[in-house]
Amino acid sequence: MTRATGSGDARRVSAKAGPVAPESFAEGIRQFNSWMFYDCHETLEDIWRETGAKGDGSTPANFYQGIIKAAAGYHHLLRNNYRGAVNLLSDTFRLLEPYRPVSLGVDVERLLADIRASLERIEELGPERLAEFERSRIPVIRYMEAAAAQATPSTKRGNPSTGSG
Repeated sequence: MTRATGSGDARRVSAKAGPVAPESFAEGIRQFNSWMFYDCHETLEDIWRETGAKGDGSTPANFYQGIIKAAAGYHHLLRNNYRGAVNLLSDTFRLLEPYRPVSLGVDVERLLADIRASLERIEELGPERLAEFERSRIPVIRYMEAAAAQATPSTKRGNPSTGSG
């Protein structure tokens, strides 16, 4: 695994890159941003399977699984399942942190910051008051579709301020 350089150049992360379907990925992101979390999970799970599913270390599979777990966590939140929301959202950090700041057009840095803020609020409310969670705290994935069409999480990373990738 490598990180993006200051200029936004990208370096190879894994030699195990599987094919990526940018249209399916974009659809999954649109579903997430529309609060269609179950549908997002299903859409991205197909891509995750194409990458070889469970990965060791920083593989493309972990990138997709991180977004899948975020979607599942917010699905549980909307269903007032405290334990499911906390467990799934907490696990996104382990899976997505290696892909900071941007991977496959996704502003991972911002997504993780937003998930952290949500998680803190969920834990503050606790299971008894989870229904009081302010829906405006559910993040929107900042996504640069043009950058995603040119990269996979195993080969390219871009700079969110320049849109390079």
